[in-house]
Amino acid sequence: MLKISKELDLALLLMVELTGLKPGESMSLSGFATAKHLPYRFLSKVAAKLKKARLIVSKEGRDGGYGLSRKAKKIKAGQIFKAVEGKTAPVACLQGQKCLAQKFCKQRQLLSKLSRVMEKQLNQTSLEELCR
Repeated sequence: MLKISKELDLALLLMVELTGLKPGESMSLSGFATAKHLPYRFLSKVAAKLKKARLIVSKEGRDGGYGLSRKAKKIKAGQIFKAVEGKTAPVACLQGQKCLAQKFCKQRQLLSKLSRVMEKQLNQTSLEELCR
């Protein structure tokens, strides 16, 4: 079965946790990392990607931390995947990269269909739905 990366797993954990905050509230990344026994440095790199994609916002200062940039129902799982992984295609040839097996590959059609189905589902599923 296809596997998601540790980076994406952390991104999903963080986004789900942020969904539980009240509007205007923020959460300390180091506090979250400590409470959940997660690697802070790795988590901060993930948070930077999510912030760059404008899925989360940060607030500086004593009461600073991270929060969602908009309501969870407005954030799609596909946006989180793309922010962390880039493209969602399961193999390099579907990402536009050269494939050494292109001349004799028999699985490209199946993987292409799988990729389309996955992407459609990810783009239809909101963060709010992930939290149910």
